[in-house]
Amino acid sequence: MTAIPESILEGCRKKERRAQEQLYRHCYAPFLRLCLRYAECPADAADILNKAFFNILTKFDQFREEGNVLGWMKRIVIHAAVDYVRANRRFRYHSPMEVAADLPGASTADATLLENDLLALLRELPFTSSAVFNLFVVEGYSHREVGELLGISEANSKWHLHHARKLLQHKLQQTAAL
Repeated sequence: MTAIPESILEGCRKKERRAQEQLYRHCYAPFLRLCLRYAECPADAADILNKAFFNILTKFDQFREEGNVLGWMKRIVIHAAVDYVRANRRFRYHSPMEVAADLPGASTADATLLENDLLALLRELPFTSSAVFNLFVVEGYSHREVGELLGISEANSKWHLHHARKLLQHKLQQTAAL
């Protein structure tokens, strides 16, 4: 995502509607992709993002310029997605992961195949294991943070990650044998 122009940030600090709309448009696509990893469908992802943006815009004056505004916003979006996960126990992955297309030497067709294969495997994981895997591996949270977000212990987070990796390895071996 490209940097947000200072004029938009200043307008958001002043609660100017036009600047808020520009910020929303600037960040919509990348944050929607993030929400799609947690949501069951695109409509749910849009709901997650809208709730997150409501929090971003109403709390914009709380950002203290001590860090990156995009990082602060991403954290709010992830928290909104985790709230969705907690409220919706039928959680599954439904959107391509952004990283597959970035693999060295992968063609577009290979990346699409890889994305679809990985997503099919991820959809088969148990709910909590898939949530832990996504937060730890994809989002980069620590086990302590994952535990706090999902309301489980740090040790439980570690177990779910180990379990998810073990299941994925087994499923990949089965796929490779075919």
